[in-house]
Amino acid sequence: MSYETDLAAAKKAKRAWGCVCGADNPPGYDACHDCQRPSWTCAACGTVNTSARSDCGECANSMPAELLGDRDEGFEMTWEEWIATQIGPRRVGGRYDHGYDGSAYEVLALDPGPRPLGTWPVWQVTVRWDKDGRTTSHCTGWDARCDRVIAQPPADVTIVSLGRLHDGQDGPHADILQRATIALDLRFAFRDPHINPGLRGLTAHDQAVRDTVMGTPGVREVVAATALQIKGYLHGPTPAPLTVVTQCAGGRHRAATTAMALAAVVSGDVDQAREYGLAVSAQAFTRRRLTVELIHRDLDRPVVNR
Repeated sequence: MSYETDLAAAKKAKRAWGCVCGADNPPGYDACHDCQRPSWTCAACGTVNTSARSDCGECANSMPAELLGDRDEGFEMTWEEWIATQIGPRRVGGRYDHGYDGSAYEVLALDPGPRPLGTWPVWQVTVRWDKDGRTTSHCTGWDARCDRVIAQPPADVTIVSLGRLHDGQDGPHADILQRATIALDLRFAFRDPHINPGLRGLTAHDQAVRDTVMGTPGVREVVAATALQIKGYLHGPTPAPLTVVTQCAGGRHRAATTAMALAAVVSGDVDQAREYGLAVSAQAFTRRRLTVELIHRDLDRPVVNR
C-alpha cells in the first residue's frame, strides 16, 4: 500500500489527520509523511493529532492513548484508571457543581465506555441541570480545581462488620442487623482467632490476623459466595443500595477481615482482592464501578474477656 492509497482510504473514512505543515496523513502514521513531525492519538476519542498540539483538536483531551493499557506492557495507566480520573467522585444520584453560576447538576447516568474506536464520546455522563431542568450528556472530565461535591448518594453496597458480644450498645449501627440485606454469621462455623493468645490483642488491621482468618478452610469460599449473592441482588428490580453484615463474637478478627475482603471484591479492586486470595471473584465486579462503604462497628472496641 502506498501513502496515496492509504490517504485516500483515510479521507473516505474521515480519519485522516492534518499536520501543521499542511499535509494530510492516514491515522496509522505516527509521523507526518511530509515533515516527519510526530503525532499522538487521543485516549478519549481516537483522533490523531500532531505533536504541535498539547490537547486534542477534536475533544480537547490531553491524554495520549499510549498511556493506556496493561502495566505489564509498559503503559502507565489502564483504561479503568483513566476513566476514574475523568469521572472523579461523581456517582449516579449525586449532586455536583462545576464552579460557575448556575452550574449545579444531578448525575442521572454514567457510561464509562470504552466504545468502539472512532465513536464519540468514548465515555459520557448524563446530567440534569438545577437551573433549568435540562438533561444533557457530555464527557467533561472532573477538575478538582473548580468542581465540587454538593451531596453524594448512598453507597451501592454498605458492608458492616460487628461483634455480637457488643449487641445492645448504643450507636448509629446498633440496629444494623434488622436492616441487613445479607447477614453473614461466622461465629460457629469457623475457629475464633481469639483463642490464640498471640492473636487475641490484635485486630484485622494486622496481617497475621488476616492471614489466619483467610487461611481458615471455607472462609474464602464463603466470601466468594457472598459476593455472588450481592451480584444476584444487583440484578433485581431495585438493585441498590444493599447492606451486608458480617458477624463474629468480638468483631475484631473474623467479621472485620471478611468485611475487608468482601469490600475489595465488590469494589472490583483486583490487586487488593488478590491479597485475600479472591482476585478471580473481584474480576466480575471491575466494570460495575460500584460504590462500596466499609464500616467496622466494633473493630476498635476493647477485647472481651470470655
